Amino acid sequence: NKIKSNGGNLYLVGGTIRDKLLGIVNHDEDYCVTGISFDEFRELFPRAIIRGKDFPVFSIDDKEFAIARKERKIGIGHNSFDVETDKKITIEEDLERRDITINAIAEEVLTNKIIDPFNGREDLKKKIIKAVSSHFVEDPLRVYRVARFAGQFNFNVEDNTMKMMKQLKNELSSLAVERVYTEFSR
Repeated sequence: NKIKSNGGNLYLVGGTIRDKLLGIVNHDEDYCVTGISFDEFRELFPRAIIRGKDFPVFSIDDKEFAIARKERKIGIGHNSFDVETDKKITIEEDLERRDITINAIAEEVLTNKIIDPFNGREDLKKKIIKAVSSHFVEDPLRVYRVARFAGQFNFNVEDNTMKMMKQLKNELSSLAVERVYTEFSR
């Protein structure tokens, strides 16, 4: 309500919604905030802890809150992105930067309205993993994430997504060992 009364909206996003739709208990809650700047959020929630160096997020009571953003790849690897935040970035624009359709679903907190511009709910029903857009090839870590989700949920990978994964083959060695380990351990 505090966010809404200050011109913003709050959405549950990503794996939180995916798991909810699959009936899986998920203890992580990730939120996306639109209509409010980083500084405005910090003023509204002064006890929020700021985490992350590449793109800071707020942590309140073990829940993460990120300001809606767009990303543009500017180099090789997982961390070479130009990140843009702006109060005018919509939830749909934020979802477009995500990896796969089943992770690009949001739920508006105050209304429970589902926002699914890339038909992730349909892909959940079909048990298929599909890239949100051609921006998939901007992050080689996505290859491992898709493999993890395919194994975890026993889903198939859509042909075009598989082709994009193969395009990333040469960039896989640029990933930090810790990031690869995290995906494998999950």
